[in-house]
Amino acid sequence: MTTIDEVAQLAGVSPATVSKVLNNRPYVSAEKRALIERVIAETGFVPSQRARGLSKRRSYIFGMLIPYTSNQLFADPHLLECIRGIEDVANTHDYNMLLSTARAPAEAASACVRLLRSDVIDGAIVLETIDLQPFTEVLQQHDAPMVAIGYAQGTALHAIHADDYGGALSAMHYLLSLGHRRIGIVSSVLRPFALEERLRGVRVALEARGLCLNEQLIALGDFSSISGEAAGRALLAQPEPPTAIFALNDRMAIGVMRAARELNISIPEQLSVIGFDDIPTASMATPPLTTVRQPGFALGDTAANVLFALLDGSMPPPAAVIPTELIVRGTTAPPLH
Repeated sequence: MTTIDEVAQLAGVSPATVSKVLNNRPYVSAEKRALIERVIAETGFVPSQRARGLSKRRSYIFGMLIPYTSNQLFADPHLLECIRGIEDVANTHDYNMLLSTARAPAEAASACVRLLRSDVIDGAIVLETIDLQPFTEVLQQHDAPMVAIGYAQGTALHAIHADDYGGALSAMHYLLSLGHRRIGIVSSVLRPFALEERLRGVRVALEARGLCLNEQLIALGDFSSISGEAAGRALLAQPEPPTAIFALNDRMAIGVMRAARELNISIPEQLSVIGFDDIPTASMATPPLTTVRQPGFALGDTAANVLFALLDGSMPPPAAVIPTELIVRGTTAPPLH
């Protein structure tokens, strides 16, 4: 394998000059930079990550800590979009992402905390679905920056989250403007703070019309389409079923649609359905799903940029809110009665 010394010798410069080009530093003429880049391309030289890390006392690895099992992660298109946004930024910084998931749902934080204590990573992005205190305590001991995709929950963490409250508020205002008053909600037994914010938006929208959230019209799932189907069946089996259902993620909304079809309830004529996320299958559903778009790629991209700013010693804003948008498609219409 070609070494940095050999690249320097072929280019007729010092290894320090080659290093400056590799790290995109100034004080190298355009002519020398072009020559060194040509030699690197011709020789196929790849800089040693370990040597680079030792010189800067960095591993050039950051952790992506997800308190879900791998099965839960890879079934969730929204989370995968977040990771894609993170990886896109990481590549521009020549960093590697080390993905850590929980071994089992019951020990959500365990694998992540073990990774933090290993001193393998320079910093971390953590998905906020549980208490963040164990993560912050470990990272404070190692002086490593951490960014949450979610809500800071009273910690000093830098947090990036979607406008969950505003998104749910707009979805409910839209259903109410169509004339719906008996609106079912599919929530989840898992209650990250993002979900609490969506429920707050639901309550505020109802209160603005002089209504309150009917606990009998709340069914619980686990973010999966199967659980959404079961929740939809439970709501639609009531003596006075809802005329609209707002599922707090798209996969559960798609499950509700499946339940309605099996019960011969037409959408949107007899039942309006709204989801949250705007995953790729939302626009391909039959009919296409009305939903609240929260851009997963932008969440991941923003979180990664904040992490690398912290690693470089900059101080980004303490929180960033990514706007949501109501996307009206074919699953919503005024009620029949």
